[in-house]
Amino acid sequence: MKIKVFSLLALFTIISVVCTGQTTINYMETSDVFANPERGLQKYSITNSNYNTTADYSNLNQTTLTGWRTGNDKVTVIFRYFLLSAFLENEISQIYLNNIQKDFDIIRNAGLKCIVRFSYSNGRSTAPQQPVKSLMLSHIHQLAPLLEANKDIIFSHQAGFLGTWGEWYYTNSSEFGTDGSITTAQWANRKEIIDAMLEATPVEIPIQVRYPRVKRTMYGNTQLTESTAYQNTPAARIGFYNDAFLNRWGDMGTYSVSGENTSPVGSADYNYLANETKYTPMTGETNGVNAPRTDGDNALNEMELTNWTTLNRDYFTQNFTNWINSGHYPDILRKLGYRFVLDKGDYHMADNQLSIELTIKNVGFARMFKERKVWLILKNSNNGDEYSFLIDSDPRTWEETSIINQTIDINEISIGHYECYLSLPDSDSELALRPEYCVRFANQNVWIDESGYNDLNFAFEKTTTSIFENINGSSVNNGKSLMIVPNPASDIIHVSGSDLIAGQSMVQIFSITGQLVYSQMQKMFSSFTTAGFQLDVSHLAQGLYTVVIISENGKAQGVFIKGSLSVK
Repeated sequence: MKIKVFSLLALFTIISVVCTGQTTINYMETSDVFANPERGLQKYSITNSNYNTTADYSNLNQTTLTGWRTGNDKVTVIFRYFLLSAFLENEISQIYLNNIQKDFDIIRNAGLKCIVRFSYSNGRSTAPQQPVKSLMLSHIHQLAPLLEANKDIIFSHQAGFLGTWGEWYYTNSSEFGTDGSITTAQWANRKEIIDAMLEATPVEIPIQVRYPRVKRTMYGNTQLTESTAYQNTPAARIGFYNDAFLNRWGDMGTYSVSGENTSPVGSADYNYLANETKYTPMTGETNGVNAPRTDGDNALNEMELTNWTTLNRDYFTQNFTNWINSGHYPDILRKLGYRFVLDKGDYHMADNQLSIELTIKNVGFARMFKERKVWLILKNSNNGDEYSFLIDSDPRTWEETSIINQTIDINEISIGHYECYLSLPDSDSELALRPEYCVRFANQNVWIDESGYNDLNFAFEKTTTSIFENINGSSVNNGKSLMIVPNPASDIIHVSGSDLIAGQSMVQIFSITGQLVYSQMQKMFSSFTTAGFQLDVSHLAQGLYTVVIISENGKAQGVFIKGSLSVK
């Protein structure tokens, strides 16, 4: 399939379009349960002693992980618990670090993402539950390259490191305090751990803490708003996990309450967390039956109140059995995280402009918390060419009902019959090409398995050519290739190999997702000949790019890699 991208600069194009006027489509919602990335149920997994003794080892199985995603529960997130008990007095071994990378490779190949937590103890003891602070900080520094290299498939990085199960409570430590008795100096030591995690973890990966008071004590009580969310600040990057959801004593100390059976709903901690998780992930598990709070109707209510994104399917199993028996389980499957529904689409064609108005509902418990772009894809059904248009909307803000209004200039697309799609690919350039990492809308007859597109069920015909139609269509000069060296490149590329270079030309560079990252209309100087010319690409991020040259005589293009795109 040939893929083309939209340029904002038209070259004296004169085009007319059939299917003018207004078209309204009312979309049908589906109750189907299906997999979507970064939401839903999560599966539990923990490393074993072989990680420090056996090279090229993992106890994960790719076939099993793929089965979780395609099975009845439609799991797209795995909780990966890295037990570091062998390193209470020394650095993390290279064997262990290499095996962590093997885990990430398996998870990526299976089409999942992972929550990661590092802990030194998996049970209460009178012995130290973690190393001294200096060694713990060194371990976090050791893990930084792995977090950076695998940020594409890491859902979140939980804190982790301190206390039994990495939950920051039972520590047996004079440096950090223990069992809820923490001095000002010990809080400062704890903050050093979170600060180190924030520094070692790429900004694309949120941090999660166990208790609201951890975030409030360290970073203040000022709550996130629409204007302060999604920034590179500790407050905007830190969400929560609750491993005692719906249990007694305010979810076993998650919230401050007055008595064992006092509901935490409406408390200061509860309201604080409910606000923060509008913009950050909320994950965890139940750890016991506690009726009536664990009853299905209340579970649904509190997941809604505190914006739950994922929930551990493996614990506490009796609660899941009860929810299945009470009929609440399908709703939990559908509503965990985001669930986008196309409600209505209005399409208007006039003067080579396609105006769209899409009404979208989010009927899930939570917003999307990671950045994604929204693309309108126009596909020419005559020749398979695709044109991508960036939609000016942030799906992280889609809550309840949202409306997208945008007008697209279609002057530069070739003649033919066009079908329209909406695409929300992964933000990583490699994962963006994989349908299992694309977002599916909860509608009947919209999802395209092969591409990861959502079919808008709207089509139009473009019938009249332009004086430069050969640039975009299948006539003269179609298929001319450019030679680009070096490839992969780092700073400067040399472009040659086409007689289109000389004369009045446009030079453009597009990312793999179709984003226009460079465009310049210029009269080529004497150095711009068929011998080629140079372009500075040092400002571009690592990824795959297409260079396009357009002139009055046609078009030529070539592909280059910026940086290293080795397969993980």
